Amino acid sequence: MTLAQRLSSLGFQLTAGFLGLVLLFAGAGLYAVGAFQRQLAYDALVEIAGRLELTAEQIHTQGMNYKQNAPRDYPTYYRDVRLYYRDLTTHVATFDQVVDAFMKGDFSHEVPTPLPWMMPRLGSGVTLAIRDLELAWEGWRGALFEAMGEDTEEPRLEWAAEHVIAEHAVLGDATARLTRALRDWTASEYRKVVQGALALAVVVILVAAGLLLILRYRVLAPLRRTIAGFQRVADGDFGHRTPVEGSTEIRELTGSFNRLSVRLDLLHQLIRRLQQGSDLDELLGFLSREFRDLLGFDWIGVVFIDDARANAHVETGWLDGRPQPSDRRLYRLQGTLLESALAEAAPIHVADAVTRVHENPAYEFLGHLVALGMRDAIFLPLTAQTQTPVPAVVVFATRRPEGFDTARRRLLGNIAQLLTQAFGRTARFAEQGRLAAIGEFASGIAHELRTPLTTVSMALESLAGLALEERAQRRIALGSGEAQRMRRLLEDMLLYAKPLSLDLQAVDLVSTLADFVAGSTDGDRRHPVCLASTPTTAHILADEDRLRQILVNLTDNACQAAPEGSPVTWHIEVQAPEQRILLRVHNGGEPIPAHLLARLTEPFFSTKTNGTGLGLAIVRRLVEQHGGEMRIASDSQTGTEVRLSFPALTPD
Repeated sequence: MTLAQRLSSLGFQLTAGFLGLVLLFAGAGLYAVGAFQRQLAYDALVEIAGRLELTAEQIHTQGMNYKQNAPRDYPTYYRDVRLYYRDLTTHVATFDQVVDAFMKGDFSHEVPTPLPWMMPRLGSGVTLAIRDLELAWEGWRGALFEAMGEDTEEPRLEWAAEHVIAEHAVLGDATARLTRALRDWTASEYRKVVQGALALAVVVILVAAGLLLILRYRVLAPLRRTIAGFQRVADGDFGHRTPVEGSTEIRELTGSFNRLSVRLDLLHQLIRRLQQGSDLDELLGFLSREFRDLLGFDWIGVVFIDDARANAHVETGWLDGRPQPSDRRLYRLQGTLLESALAEAAPIHVADAVTRVHENPAYEFLGHLVALGMRDAIFLPLTAQTQTPVPAVVVFATRRPEGFDTARRRLLGNIAQLLTQAFGRTARFAEQGRLAAIGEFASGIAHELRTPLTTVSMALESLAGLALEERAQRRIALGSGEAQRMRRLLEDMLLYAKPLSLDLQAVDLVSTLADFVAGSTDGDRRHPVCLASTPTTAHILADEDRLRQILVNLTDNACQAAPEGSPVTWHIEVQAPEQRILLRVHNGGEPIPAHLLARLTEPFFSTKTNGTGLGLAIVRRLVEQHGGEMRIASDSQTGTEVRLSFPALTPD
């Protein structure tokens, strides 16, 4: 954080303001304590001056009393020495002490203060009065002791009394001037204390008001605007941006909110694209334009895997926001990171791609990325969970070493499911378009072939009725069989391509399946067909002919896949909470590879050498027309099971 950011940070400003207020209040407290202490000192000095003035009056009064009652004999004189002389010297000592304290400015013996700076500093008027008092006192005191003489045992008290009476005006005026000067100075200092307190109160109010203004305009106002921005985004305006202003923390909060808003807006656009559907190039172009800076990639592409899981090729790729020319080179799949990503069904981060390629030359696709200048990559697999028609991997790559830092990997991990769903849906749309074109083409071919195929079949039947040699008869029988197989293929193609019309009626699935199993058991002894578990009744709304077609196709497929002699088992379950009827058919044998399960119901996809690839596609279409769902599961422990789920028909 720079110095300017630290100075503009809310923490610094609040701390500085708080410390300023603390120091201000501490100063105000110390000022008040000092002012109070000094005021006490002022009052004490005035009291001392008053006491000094009173002492001068007492000296004058005692002198007059002594003059009026002068002793007439020695006993009385010595009595006056003990009384009057002692009082006079006590008063002189008091004057000496007070005058010396005023001259030195040290009043600690009279006014105790906790700190030296709290001692009062006398004004010029007071200082001048003190100097006058000192001069008057020195003259008065010297004349007094000169009048009493040097003999302390028998002082001349009468002369001293005459001096006290004669010079009283000088000493009295000096002490009175000091008292007035101290009172005037005390009043002036009190006014200054009041003015200082008022000024300090104004400063405190201004500083507090300044802090409130800073808090309002630098914190609360931007925070309110940010909260309003939150509300707009919560209301669906994902493109809203809030101005970045205020303190450093508010700017960071607003910046984080704007980044969040940008990401929400991009995700909203991605979801909209997902709902609208688009081809693969459009989706990659959108990601390359809008998500490139956010995710930090330079190259993005989709790698398709072939059915044999042996090779991979780049279906489409974008570099620096522009599409790359079509590249149909095949890259090895076995033993590569692409295979690992598909097997783990989780994103893989490939750091230091150059070193990985040098260590393992089998990483051909990664070598292709390195040749493009990429140094860091992430492989995002599209697996069966995304319902993609073909296995694929979405690849993000960047030229920057360690370009996919922790934050970007975390972001990509958070949106990985949405991205894979988008790519999976786009791939499904592309495959559905391809299959629709194939289906339309196949339907047209089927219509064109029906008439000549019928003619050929009739000709073969006519030839079969002739008396021909055995070799010719075998050829005719072979041709008739192929013609029949061709006719069934054309019927399947037409059945899949044309719209279905269902005659829906209430059908008891239990009795229908029982009749079908009984007929299948009589017909095929190599694979016994049995009904394992059934409820009493299970009614669904169905076209009974189409329902039997579903049972026939699934049973035939199960018998073809099961080892000879192993049973094919049907089950019916009533799922009361869901109000569904679950129909299952199971066979043993070799499991179906996981990467082929999702493609079994694709038109024209077959694992059998002589299969048409339309049987399961037709079954799925018929099941979905009945409002049902079809699922296929297969593993080495339990074999293969096809599950059909139909809505239960509730009785009126």
